[in-house]
Amino acid sequence: MNHKTISKSIEFKGIGIHSGKEITMTCNPSTSGSITIINSKDNNATLPLTLDTLAESHKRATLFKNEFTYLSTPEHFLSACAAYSITSLDIHINGNEMPILDGSSIEFCKIFESVNIQEIPDKPLSPIIINSPLTIWYEDTCIIATPAATSIFSYFLSYDHPLIKSQSHTIELTKSTYMNDIAPARTYGFKHEVDHLIKQGLAKGGSLDNALIIGDDNYINEPRFTNECARHKLLDLIGDSWVLNRPIIGHIIGIKSGHHLNHLFTKALATNYS
Repeated sequence: MNHKTISKSIEFKGIGIHSGKEITMTCNPSTSGSITIINSKDNNATLPLTLDTLAESHKRATLFKNEFTYLSTPEHFLSACAAYSITSLDIHINGNEMPILDGSSIEFCKIFESVNIQEIPDKPLSPIIINSPLTIWYEDTCIIATPAATSIFSYFLSYDHPLIKSQSHTIELTKSTYMNDIAPARTYGFKHEVDHLIKQGLAKGGSLDNALIIGDDNYINEPRFTNECARHKLLDLIGDSWVLNRPIIGHIIGIKSGHHLNHLFTKALATNYS
């Protein structure tokens, strides 16, 4: 197994879901074996994708170097990278937030599909192999890793809500299963939570075009799957795990986990499977 990159430069344009600002990001091929973000709005400061730059966050993933050099909401993009095993990129971006696009990772995948994904010769990559069970808890949520012959991800959620109730989903992580089952699942929010974020000056770029909104007893817009919430949480778990920039051979099971626990889990993986 070798590191992989894209065959040519690709570009994404869209708004940041929290800032509401127009964002352009260009992904360039790289042979470095790492993913690096270069921010043109911050004197081309570099921000590597590593555990050292992973910031504590409950609502979204954030890479952080200092108060000027940081990047919010990379999880949907990184999730698509995981599905395509892309580990080596130089990303030029003109802001501190990745574009939300339609709230899922399907647009990232479509662009990846339009270029060749190439192995980098003489750049070996060691996967994380789960050879014994590992469980990480945070309050009443947990993530379990168990041995498996391939890369499998599961997610279970439960809400005291008449529409959501309990949902789950499991996939073996391949390009085709991800593209069909996970990539179209959008970020979601409850209407009262969204209203609160707007009052705080956040979610300026949020709309019915880039999120599934859940009312008290109905969906404000149409879901793409009956269990879209669980599928999107699975999308996030896959993306947050890609901070390690290595495939995982094992079965990863998230139970009501969010970004905070996902990040604790990646740190535990790095400690136990260096």
